[in-house]
Amino acid sequence: MGELVRLVYASKASFMPMPASSGVEPTVARILMQSRQNNSRKDVGGVLYFGDGFFFQALEGDRGTVTETFERISADSRHQQVTTLSMKTVTTRLFADWSMKYVPAEKSLREFLGRRGYTRFQPLRFSEEEAEALVHFFDAKRDEDVDGGKKPGRFSLRALFSRKSRPAN
Repeated sequence: MGELVRLVYASKASFMPMPASSGVEPTVARILMQSRQNNSRKDVGGVLYFGDGFFFQALEGDRGTVTETFERISADSRHQQVTTLSMKTVTTRLFADWSMKYVPAEKSLREFLGRRGYTRFQPLRFSEEEAEALVHFFDAKRDEDVDGGKKPGRFSLRALFSRKSRPAN
């Protein structure tokens, strides 16, 4: 592998979000499925958040592959105002076990944003420091999501998008 990087970007959705029957907006669910397939083949990982009509995503992997992935996303008609918030060389991946982790809206995220003076999710305004802080917030939430966030009988995005092996049902 070449140089390991983390690219963080935000964009505005070009579509009108629909109510989510399974907890995930339908267009976002299709993006997640496609990302899962593409990213696992190319050893790209990361995290995705969608809220208030905006995407926030961190991509991790080889610089060339991450750049190609980002160029494909930038050309996707479902995104507009695609803005790079951070691009850094890193020594380790935060989301090595995820081809694409999806983080649903939650109270603690709203509190995180409120501490930074935001009343709603506005990632196109984020500084590089705010973008990196949010990536680390999502990384810290991973363990909480594993144990505390899953309710019996509910559809689990974590199970669907984790690259870790899962026992057969």
